[in-house]
Amino acid sequence: MKSFRFTLILALVSFCLLCSAALAGTPKHIVTMVATDDVNRAAMAIEFTHAAMINKGLDATIFFNVYGVNLVNKEMPSPLYPNGKSIRAMLESFMKDGGSVLACPMCMKNVGGMENADLMQGVVAQKGGGMTAVTQPDTLVLNY
Repeated sequence: MKSFRFTLILALVSFCLLCSAALAGTPKHIVTMVATDDVNRAAMAIEFTHAAMINKGLDATIFFNVYGVNLVNKEMPSPLYPNGKSIRAMLESFMKDGGSVLACPMCMKNVGGMENADLMQGVVAQKGGGMTAVTQPDTLVLNY
């Protein structure tokens, strides 16, 4: 009897997973959360999101939170990725091509000691902005 219950539960879980994947469809938005100031992870997040925006036609947002807010602070030097591009230059190119960049206001204040005036041009810090971005329908969320 226990074996039957286990098999039934396993079958139901598998069915639900298959149905949710089939109903999910193709995302229309991509939101990438960057919670680190590590140059390698940040560069990967920016380049991957930028490529998805260009190649797949997705509406794209990068949301910097926790230590990631340091990367959008115009008062701090922008680290260089081994390809020679700075994180700031990668973000400027991403925004020029239509991407949005958000920063967490709470993280700016509590982790980065920052205010809105410290943000690089084009970056927006709005209470609830990150939550709004990640909870849109048809959104693929990545985390670095």
